[in-house]
Amino acid sequence: MGPAGWIRLPAALMRSRFGSTPERPWIVPQAIGWLGRRIRSDWNVVELGSGRSTLWLGRRAGRVVAYEDNPWWVGRAREMIAGAGLQNVEIRERPITAYADELAALPNASVDLLVIDFLESPEAERADAVSAGMGKVRPDGLLLLDDSDRPSYASAYELLGGWREHRFTGVKDEWPEACETAIFRRPR
Repeated sequence: MGPAGWIRLPAALMRSRFGSTPERPWIVPQAIGWLGRRIRSDWNVVELGSGRSTLWLGRRAGRVVAYEDNPWWVGRAREMIAGAGLQNVEIRERPITAYADELAALPNASVDLLVIDFLESPEAERADAVSAGMGKVRPDGLLLLDDSDRPSYASAYELLGGWREHRFTGVKDEWPEACETAIFRRPR
């Protein structure tokens, strides 16, 4: 973990202990800042796994379509979106085994940002979503892979070998241990 992560560790520990967390994506904070400086109001975002990030993305992007398999999160995300008055966000409840098929149905190069951050199962892994979705990202577009330090994601890194990677290591809100978020940029 870099110096910024160590500096933020005490605050992250306090937030996790007392349940006081900001409404921002549950990814490494440095990645939030980096992405926040780049995302544009005309972007088309597809998110696999919804939650606080859906609201954050909806306030910044032109359109967000989020897929979620957990009925509780679907309801919670829809409440947050409605409470914020956002009309540009759609939450689609699907089993995670359908995520790769949903991505495959999208037009090629139609997504500005693809966020892959869902709970895996033996039937559906994040690397499968990378394989299905990487062609849907426009040239110079972004693909975010959260918890990218997991050894099981080695095949995703192989698939994205020609993409430029920005790796962020730090402490997430409510998760007081170091982890990584990687954001890949598709070649032009």
